[in-house]
Amino acid sequence: MTTQLQSPHRPAGRMKPHRIEFYLTCIFVYLAPMNVLQLPFVYFTASDGFACICFLTMIVHHSLNVRPFVGGTFLWVIGLSTMIGALFFSSLVAGVPARGLILGAQYFFAYLVVPLILLTRNQRETEILLKVYVASIVTVVLHGIYVIHITGETNTIFVSGNGRLLGLVQRINAGGAVMALTIPLVLSMIRTKIFSPIFGYAIVVLITYGVMLVASNTALSGLVFGVGLYLILSANFQRIVLVGCFVALAIAALSFTDLHAILPEAFQRRVLTGLEAGDISEAGTFSDRMLLNSEAIQFAKDTMWIGLGADQYRVISQYDLPVHNFYLLIWNEGGLIALVGFIAMILGAVVLIVYAWQLNTLRSSTQAATATLAMFLFLINANAHIYGRFLVVPMLITLSPLAVALRRLELPKTRIEKSLSAKDEVSLENR
Repeated sequence: MTTQLQSPHRPAGRMKPHRIEFYLTCIFVYLAPMNVLQLPFVYFTASDGFACICFLTMIVHHSLNVRPFVGGTFLWVIGLSTMIGALFFSSLVAGVPARGLILGAQYFFAYLVVPLILLTRNQRETEILLKVYVASIVTVVLHGIYVIHITGETNTIFVSGNGRLLGLVQRINAGGAVMALTIPLVLSMIRTKIFSPIFGYAIVVLITYGVMLVASNTALSGLVFGVGLYLILSANFQRIVLVGCFVALAIAALSFTDLHAILPEAFQRRVLTGLEAGDISEAGTFSDRMLLNSEAIQFAKDTMWIGLGADQYRVISQYDLPVHNFYLLIWNEGGLIALVGFIAMILGAVVLIVYAWQLNTLRSSTQAATATLAMFLFLINANAHIYGRFLVVPMLITLSPLAVALRRLELPKTRIEKSLSAKDEVSLENR
């Protein structure tokens, strides 16, 4: 009597549809940063289309796992529901329910549908998705180098009039933020041997140069903050010595180098000038952002319980612009309850990280997830609404190895173990 062992992940009859789901997920992840493939009348990208098809396929084949954040799922869902509910209620009171529905649907898709797709894969698929996402960011950077340094474009859909990279992301500051969010992930993939050190550090250098092409003070600050936090969390004596030697060599090399000859012109004008002068007001549009923040703080006093409604901040602002600070914007448009909901949602991700921190085998991935989540919270301090999947995917995909490992710990005896037990019983009977 023989016993066949089946995969613990899927029954044999469901392997084909599961592969289709996974291929759709890979396409979704690869296209996620590429807002250039977007409908002109609503924010819906080619990546979103593949995500919708994948999600529907998962529902049809009953492969949907409703606990993407494992132990933190309840907090995440309650927080998201509170934020969306408060935003819609405020929009209803303001007389713009349609805008409330549209904005709520965008946040629902970004923060619930996308996690259900990304955070419910097995370990092998998750590692592939990490590689696919890094390949996507490398594609974005290489395209940026091409349009700026080879074709020399200015004032096109890919390069702004002042030479800053819009690229495939079609955003300037947010595009730089997406690149910066990827670096802790790459560093973690080096430590977990998914990437070789030479290949991985080459990618880090390339992405860092991409941030310079964007010439965003916010993205550069986020990069320094996130990488610094990751290095602190993962520090040991050997790494401290290596980082110290690298910094010393870098300083020595830069002291004999004309930075103006090697750095992008836009970066020199917007970032390097302020750094050299030691005056942050000379770097970018810092003073303009502070004016918008001051105005938003004044408005927030009148929106404690009921907000202005979705997309209504710009209507009452004397600058005709939304405040580029998500915390202040969601408070003003959805009320304080909406902000509390967002904080509760983030705590769901924190719970996932706290559970994963106890596993030594996940230490590097957990450190990267912590640094990336902290960087995400830092960067949205300079962004308006954050439902764009291009900004959400790098944060979520860094959490995916944690969710996979914790979910495996929660599983009962797998099919393989059951099959082995059955085989042992047969052996005993035959004795």
